Amino acid sequence: MPEQKKSFESDFADWLVNEITVLAEAFGEGLTAERQAIYGEALADIEPDDLRTAFRRARYELRWFPKIAELRELAGVLQTALDDGRPGPEEAWARMPKGKRLEDDTVVWCEEEQIAYGACRSLLIDGDQIGARMAFKERYEREIAEARSQGKPVRWTVSVGQDVEHRLSALASAVEEKRISADCALNFVPQPRQDDFVQMLPPSAAKGLLTGRVEKVVNLSGLPGLLAKMQMQGVMPDELTQERGSACAATAPLSSDERSKRLEELRRQAEFLKRSRNGSGSCSV
Repeated sequence: MPEQKKSFESDFADWLVNEITVLAEAFGEGLTAERQAIYGEALADIEPDDLRTAFRRARYELRWFPKIAELRELAGVLQTALDDGRPGPEEAWARMPKGKRLEDDTVVWCEEEQIAYGACRSLLIDGDQIGARMAFKERYEREIAEARSQGKPVRWTVSVGQDVEHRLSALASAVEEKRISADCALNFVPQPRQDDFVQMLPPSAAKGLLTGRVEKVVNLSGLPGLLAKMQMQGVMPDELTQERGSACAATAPLSSDERSKRLEELRRQAEFLKRSRNGSGSCSV
């Protein structure tokens, strides 16, 4: 029995090295004996059927010889082994803005994606898609390896693009994937389009947001909470609405200090929106 096991392991090792060599030939890649051994050892824990799938997909889906992490991803084992919320290299690259006007696209990305995109953006501007992809993936793999070695949790930020339709779609996808909360996403949606945005969300994420006039349902108990919800739903009795309007109309003019405080608050809000357009807006789930 031990001899049969040794024979199987030897046959599997020979098969694995042969598959790696064939894959390298398909991509015109030269392999040293040391590199073959490194690949073989790193892939030896994967089931043969999954490895066959990975090698076949690599030949038909990739444009250059894959790294070990890419083969493990194609075999379907990387995501379960490293399920920390960060996307794999291929998924991450697929989500990056690549059009002629990069500033049009909104993207919700983790810190490591943002850094890697910065390393390839100039290549994209020059029209070098292949070089940009290589630069992005190389830097991204390095960044996520460093983050995981330090046990850093994933952190998502929003880079706001000028195309409003794309922005709504990207934000809705990020909410559905639980990368940011619906409340956070609404900060980046123009007021006239907030109702449209809520309609794009799954029911669980849209809970607590009213259509027609999008506001967060206040968390108040008793009579104050009931009145707030009635007002948001447009069913406030006329006498209460008139009384509230009269009270507002009778409010004394703002003092100089109060006006200064309100102006300062508006400046802070404007600065936040400016930072969000530059990709520095951050959110949490």
